[in-house]
Amino acid sequence: MKINAILGLLLVIALIGITGCQQEKEEQTINVQGNSELTFDPDEAEVWAGISIVKDTAEEAQSEANKVINAIIGGLRYKGISEDAIETERLSLREERTWTKDEGSKVIGWRASQTLKVKTTDLTKVGIIVDVAVNNGANQINNINFGLSEEKEQEYKKQALSEAAKNAKEKAEILAESLGAKLGKIKTVSESNFYYRPYMYDMAEKTGAVAVEEAAAVMPSDVKVTANVNIVYYLK
Repeated sequence: MKINAILGLLLVIALIGITGCQQEKEEQTINVQGNSELTFDPDEAEVWAGISIVKDTAEEAQSEANKVINAIIGGLRYKGISEDAIETERLSLREERTWTKDEGSKVIGWRASQTLKVKTTDLTKVGIIVDVAVNNGANQINNINFGLSEEKEQEYKKQALSEAAKNAKEKAEILAESLGAKLGKIKTVSESNFYYRPYMYDMAEKTGAVAVEEAAAVMPSDVKVTANVNIVYYLK
């Protein structure tokens, strides 16, 4: 009976050892990261334009700012820019103060500020948007962005992720070959990052005729789309 028990125990240990070896062999993996960077033409532009004005009272300041903003919107509509493409990005009303050595901090009036963000898929209209804004009282042209519409962003995201996955597989094949192994099935795959940065043209220091002239000459630049994926392969 003792001999049979010992043999049984040895058999169980052997089976555990074989199973462990099989699991260890099956769990041999290689972890790689694939990257891609693609460039595309922008299909959308955004212009930030607005008014910042100081008046004696809050009511006067807000009224004047509203008047300018309404004039800008009306001018843009006349040029064929839909109201759906115009939205208020920033709005503020605050005391305007100055400081002197003799009197310290002193209220000199109220500052009302409003900024509109205007979108267009016709990139040739960027100069027109700035022209309309300035001619209707805007004294701030903050910046102009050239980027991707939501539709194009999703389309290019697929392309970028596909290229990143190909890059990961190429790396894995090279590493596996150098180790004398071959790639097996994929164990896990995950997107680690997708990113694109619109091309921004800074107009913060430009006003009036200078802003109009410069905006008309701005040329859209390519936007870069990057993607990263992590893939874990079994080795065989």
